[in-house]
Amino acid sequence: MQTNDYALGHTQEELERLVQQGRFFGEMTEHMLLKAGLAPGMRVLDVGCGAGDVSFLAAKLVGPQGAVIGVDKAPEAIGYAQGRAQAAGLQNVRFIAADLAHFQLDGEPVDALIGRLVLMYFPDPAAVLRRLLTFVKPGGIVAFQELDTPVTPPPAVMCDPFCDTYVAAATRITQTLTRLGVDTRCGAKLRRIFEQAGLPGAQTIATLRYENGPDSAIYAWIEQLTRTLLPLMQQVGVATADEVQVDTLVERMRQEAVEKGCTLVTPPMVAAWARKTQGSEA
Repeated sequence: MQTNDYALGHTQEELERLVQQGRFFGEMTEHMLLKAGLAPGMRVLDVGCGAGDVSFLAAKLVGPQGAVIGVDKAPEAIGYAQGRAQAAGLQNVRFIAADLAHFQLDGEPVDALIGRLVLMYFPDPAAVLRRLLTFVKPGGIVAFQELDTPVTPPPAVMCDPFCDTYVAAATRITQTLTRLGVDTRCGAKLRRIFEQAGLPGAQTIATLRYENGPDSAIYAWIEQLTRTLLPLMQQVGVATADEVQVDTLVERMRQEAVEKGCTLVTPPMVAAWARKTQGSEA
């Protein structure tokens, strides 16, 4: 099974950005986990856990009688997540550094397999999911959440009225990720990915954030993602640093959105969930 490296890296700045992004999308992900059926006492495997935010959401839902195992390829991310868990005094979550292509789960199969913004980085996400299903007990939950952001045209994001600075920034992000081989339409393909992995009949839902006003977190989310991707934007020919002007991006977005009275809409976060049946991982 072929795997891709995480395109945005694992610097301290990127790990801190992931924490902020986790807070920005946290309610959407918690909604998915509840809809999928996470409940107290469950044992959960969170793949591509990064800085640990989805693992922490799951740990809250399964409670002290449950357990969460977070897995990520990057030792830097795992060390950071472990430090956060210790600082929060969480006893029901642990983290493992392992490549998903070779990861082996110790102990009994889990009650739930979850992930956010992880399948989009694999050239064959159905093969990844099919392998991971071997760690899930029959009847167990499988739930993933991925972005659905089209490459322009049309615009990568919605807004009303049109906010040039926001649309331009979001478009650069999407174009950069696409040129790096990341599937920014993965969310739209989730049901098919589940079917190809042996999980027919998945339920799906899309959630978005509608943001406006001077205090919205959307400006910082776009700026932080742009800052992380800027060297790669230049490398793949999307934009130069002079064109991006990242140091003033937040204020320019905010000023235009407030002056025009814009509502800025995030790309859809698409969630899919299903129950594993006997033979699903065959």
